[in-house]
Amino acid sequence: MRKSVIKIPEPKFGSHLTTIVLELEKLRTRQLTGEIPPYIFFQLKEIFQMLETLGSARIEGNKTTLAEYVEKVIESKTKTDERQQELYNLEQAIDFIEQNTNPDTEINRAFISELHKIVTKNLTPPPKGEGSKTPGKLREHNVKITQSNHVPPDVSVLQEYFDNFIRFINEDRPEQYQLLMVAIAHHRFNYMHPFDNGNGRVSRLLNYALLIKLGFKVQNGRIINPSAVFYSDRDQYYEKLSKADSLKDDDVLEWAEYFLLGLKNEIEKIDSLLKMDFVNNKILLPAIKFALESENITPKEFEILKYLIKKDEMAIKAEELEKFELKTSLQKSRAIRKLRDKNILQPTKPGGRIYTIRFANSYLLRGVIHFLEKEGFVSDFLNKN
Repeated sequence: MRKSVIKIPEPKFGSHLTTIVLELEKLRTRQLTGEIPPYIFFQLKEIFQMLETLGSARIEGNKTTLAEYVEKVIESKTKTDERQQELYNLEQAIDFIEQNTNPDTEINRAFISELHKIVTKNLTPPPKGEGSKTPGKLREHNVKITQSNHVPPDVSVLQEYFDNFIRFINEDRPEQYQLLMVAIAHHRFNYMHPFDNGNGRVSRLLNYALLIKLGFKVQNGRIINPSAVFYSDRDQYYEKLSKADSLKDDDVLEWAEYFLLGLKNEIEKIDSLLKMDFVNNKILLPAIKFALESENITPKEFEILKYLIKKDEMAIKAEELEKFELKTSLQKSRAIRKLRDKNILQPTKPGGRIYTIRFANSYLLRGVIHFLEKEGFVSDFLNKN
């Protein structure tokens, strides 16, 4: 069989890998409880997309720390330097995936080329930067991979490899092989190294797209951060990836087991974050106390936000501010306006008069990230210099 042809090796029945696949299948079809309101869910999702973006960039050597990234988000600073442009591009690529991917999407040459254009936009081409000399186009020369003995396919056969890859990820197959496809696709994309630069970033974005295609309801029900599988132990990631370069069935299945076990653990961990008691008591209430201690909010604002968070709907109307000795309409509207001006209160829907806490891109983000770290949702890797 030609090396350009991709197949899924048959895992042994009853193996650890088949158990992992079965458990992931349960997660795929599981109906999430949806305890937290959508306006809270989507803010948490925005934060985890931020972690996905930063993690993928740092795997490639971007030195931006999570603390630095959070400050950029809070201050809404224009992204001007190369490091920030790379992160901005990855944010845009995730937006592109979410807007253009569903279970019926064919992830074709045009889709992948567009991802590559987005991630390399306005970046310096190699060897000095993380951009591309030919954005969206297959590489036109042979390449070597840093710190790897693997030699990617010769440019003369690259088109054949790429065409077979496209067929592989879009082929109809039984459910028990679909997640194995995602794992193998990640390896084979890096194996063929189709672009002159940015292959790692695009391969991790494809994980995100393929999981959406397979029905992991990322747009409206689940949060995922697949790159966390790799940056939790970057050396092991490269070791497992390199071993699969042999294309031997056992080595490919070992890679798949590593990838899918990490994915299962990550999904289970983040799914637990969607329980209201956990979000309130472990993340949001500590975050507003953190903001109070940092003097980003006043004691009265703290009490208003605490009241809001503890409500089942996690939302408040201006009239309810009477509880806080704000008697007149003017006093209530001023209190609401001050919280909105600080970006820590927002309408639950555009133009509405019911308000919820805003934490994904306000001063509260510092506290939210701090307590996500404390609860084990954020890897130390994202803050290493």
